[in-house]
Amino acid sequence: MAAGFERRTWCISYSDRVEALVGAGARLRLGEALAGIEPSVDKVAVVLDSGVPRSLVEPMLAGIREQGIPVSVYVSPGGEKAKSLEAVIELWRWMLGEELTRASVVVAVGGGAVTDSAGFAAATYMRGVRWVTVPTTLLGMADAAVGGKTAVNMAGKNMVGAFHQPRLIVADVEFVETLPEREYRSGLAEVAKHSLIRGGSFYRWLRDSSPLLLRRDMAALTRAVAESVDVKMGVVVQDPREEKGVRAVLNLGHTYAHALEKASGYTIPHGYAVAVGVVVESAAAERIIGTDPAVTAEVVSLVSSLGLPSAPPRSPGCEETIAEIRLDKKRRGDKLLLPLLEDIGRVRLVKLGLEEARKELLAACRRLQEARARG
Repeated sequence: MAAGFERRTWCISYSDRVEALVGAGARLRLGEALAGIEPSVDKVAVVLDSGVPRSLVEPMLAGIREQGIPVSVYVSPGGEKAKSLEAVIELWRWMLGEELTRASVVVAVGGGAVTDSAGFAAATYMRGVRWVTVPTTLLGMADAAVGGKTAVNMAGKNMVGAFHQPRLIVADVEFVETLPEREYRSGLAEVAKHSLIRGGSFYRWLRDSSPLLLRRDMAALTRAVAESVDVKMGVVVQDPREEKGVRAVLNLGHTYAHALEKASGYTIPHGYAVAVGVVVESAAAERIIGTDPAVTAEVVSLVSSLGLPSAPPRSPGCEETIAEIRLDKKRRGDKLLLPLLEDIGRVRLVKLGLEEARKELLAACRRLQEARARG
């Protein structure tokens, strides 16, 4: 070592405790849960999706106030409008005006876009304050509001964000009773994805329970959400900041899905894109890693039974869609880490050259379109 030069190293680790409350009426337990958090909460800042019925939220707010905790409410635009830097800047200004401190808690109530943006605001306000996510869509409960990823869109989807684990996930399945059918089914796609990752009894149960879920049966929804949260958090604890590559398995179907969303100008719902994505990527796995075509047939059957699309759309076309994978967050230089189904319940992470990935996904997309055209 050169004279006058010293090198020292420290390992800094953080321990995040995440708890989930899942079931009908779970939101009514939020006040009690917040009162038990240490250090104690001095104020709750609720970021409320404008599309959420206030009648469902007021009992939750009353429960927080009954614990002696002051509550302020900020109404956020729903959908992708919430996921812009401009929207987050407005939220930061409100948080400052409400004089939130490091002892305050942000509670994000709404769909995935609102929980993403409010979580990002919480991650960056005063270098990070605690937050709670109360997803009101099935997509949020099963996936978007779980795992600590927070972000806004810039140039591409979720290009600016932070990892910031919520202290508490409150998934009250009563919220989904008010969802439009298209939005509800979009959430079922993430449940399907998690069942394909885990396989076993969860996959078999989901395959057999699709009629109950299409009827929005509360008991079936509670199990579907609880299992999905368990699958996702089981992966997240192994790779909380997506540094080891392990967490990439949760992106099953998402390479194609995010590209399809972008190519469509975000007119195709995320869950519908994911449903097609797991099919396209399973078909691509047949050539890339030798997956049995019977696996793709099972994937098609599962997503179809949940009322979701199972074939690539005619517009945007395959070429236009696949061109968008250049912005995929799993890209490292000219390489792309692609999670592929070897079998139901077994995902292999495969590193491909970007051009090879584009070629294989394009070929799979075309094959599926041709199969649909043949009827």
